[in-house]
Amino acid sequence: MKLSEFQIESYPDKIQARLERRERLRNTNVPDYIKGKVAELVFEDLKLWRVGIVTVSFKDGNKELHKKIADTASQWSNYGNLIFDFGLDSSTREYRQWTANDTSHIRIGFEYSGYWSLVGTDSDDINIAKPGEITLNLSGFNNRLPSNWKGTVLHEFGHALGFHHEHQTPDIECDFDWPKLYDYLGGPPNYWPKAKVDHNLRQLKQGTGYKYSAHDIESIMHYSFPEWMFKSGANSPCHTSENNDLSEEDKKMMGKAYPFEQEMIAEIDSSRIENLSELCKIENLPESTNQIHKKHLDYYLSKK
Repeated sequence: MKLSEFQIESYPDKIQARLERRERLRNTNVPDYIKGKVAELVFEDLKLWRVGIVTVSFKDGNKELHKKIADTASQWSNYGNLIFDFGLDSSTREYRQWTANDTSHIRIGFEYSGYWSLVGTDSDDINIAKPGEITLNLSGFNNRLPSNWKGTVLHEFGHALGFHHEHQTPDIECDFDWPKLYDYLGGPPNYWPKAKVDHNLRQLKQGTGYKYSAHDIESIMHYSFPEWMFKSGANSPCHTSENNDLSEEDKKMMGKAYPFEQEMIAEIDSSRIENLSELCKIENLPESTNQIHKKHLDYYLSKK
């Protein structure tokens, strides 16, 4: 593969800036521990939706394309207690259409460059995505479907469910050739600063992910990187061919993140209510951040 042919998921600059700003505020104003748990672990847990229904809308594209995306994404629901509601009208066979002030949990668009999705409930955070802004992008799908479109849809909806890249798992550190990566991704057409490279590729710290398994090279969330990116080339433990289907571990992790057992659901709800209540007490946070925590808390309290 030629270097110029390789693309990596990347948020639009405005969304990346909002995410970085939120992290700075958290690092400044939020204590390291919340109710005895590492703060980062609490925040990652809160990126997972509550079991039930998540609404989805489409901006542009026809109903045939919408059906293909909806049918493919819904494979995740076979393995966890969460359903994507695409707003299918049984009489017209039309799916939910995007609106200018859309507050659907996931808002699919095709207008931005590349493929990307906000992670879980980040798409419901007005500090990150304003009403009507796209939260999951599939560049050009409305014009022509790429050969690997099904794998791309499953991967991006994995992010929308709250799952991170498998190559960033705390279980293993990929042997990336960082100087080569910084040099390549810092040039055209990406022009990525070092911080953006690190955000997308560096290993997540122990305890920052909600749940993770042993490194699963077959995961739909594992990127297929070219050999030149690794110090050990094709022998790298992180080098794999492109994955286009859910792995057995993907299916298991979906069930753990979105359990069917009522006892597990009640336990998760109780834990999140405690953590959100504590977050609402923190002083010196922006009002918009407090509103998000209160909105999140009210939602969980309404389900009790």
